[in-house]
Amino acid sequence: MPSRLTLPRLTTVFLACLACLALAAAPSMSRGEFVYVSSFSTGEISRFHISDPVGTKTTLVAGGTLGFPTGLAFGPDGHLYIGVTGDFGPTAPTIVRLDISDNSLTTAYTFSTFDTFPAALAFKGNDLIVGRNSFFANTGAIQQITNITGGSPMQSDYTTGGALASSPGLVFDADGNLYVSDQTYADPVASGPVKRFDTDGTYVEEVIADGASGLAGPTGLAIVGNTLYTNSIMNGTILATDLTDDSTSVFADLAIPFSTGPLAALADGRLLSGDASGGNPSEIYLIGTDGLLANSYDLGLGQVG
Repeated sequence: MPSRLTLPRLTTVFLACLACLALAAAPSMSRGEFVYVSSFSTGEISRFHISDPVGTKTTLVAGGTLGFPTGLAFGPDGHLYIGVTGDFGPTAPTIVRLDISDNSLTTAYTFSTFDTFPAALAFKGNDLIVGRNSFFANTGAIQQITNITGGSPMQSDYTTGGALASSPGLVFDADGNLYVSDQTYADPVASGPVKRFDTDGTYVEEVIADGASGLAGPTGLAIVGNTLYTNSIMNGTILATDLTDDSTSVFADLAIPFSTGPLAALADGRLLSGDASGGNPSEIYLIGTDGLLANSYDLGLGQVG
């Protein structure tokens, strides 16, 4: 396993895109949302309120505590679950649990024999659904960890069929269908389609083919109503797919290759996109419902989602 310090810049860029955004109702503010952010390069987990990202940014887990955190997802128990890559050596990848009431960390699950390097995370009921990190050519089915919120966690394949190269983006629609960024990464090029799986995890079809509507390296995914948004990392665009007929077009263009990593939808339909450009610090972009860049936030986090 290579040392993080020996990776070329474009590889570092791609890994940064696996950091993630998670949303939660604000615990102490009457309106709006808190956004939770992982910093892949520093290991920091932070939170900010969307009303004032820079002014309300708070560090929950200090840098250096976690070994290259990636995806984030809130569980039904109210805790934040974090995919952690490890040290690229003897320390296996894990899922850790953050209690945001006191910022305490516990290990929720450890992957055996380096079979899964976590990327995107999503909950389906009490089960944690785990995507795979494409930098490690971590191919295979989406993973499911049952009993992760309590009891004895068990890992199994969630999806069947579809031959996934990796899965740095996951999102469920209101009916329980799963959408996956099936990304292939061959330094320095990311490619691949977006795929749909039914409520049982069975492969259905490609929703966006590789290269269709300008798709070049699908990464973060988000759904607002009947619209699926897909970050296209190689060209810095965000695609919008009408899930009633699967028609796809360019919704937003940040005009910065590698600027589009993870993606999160706010309650009012605006989007937040993590910057995967490898800048230090990287930006977090706010995109309006009209597809225009509304703002960007420099939170001093390094390579973040």
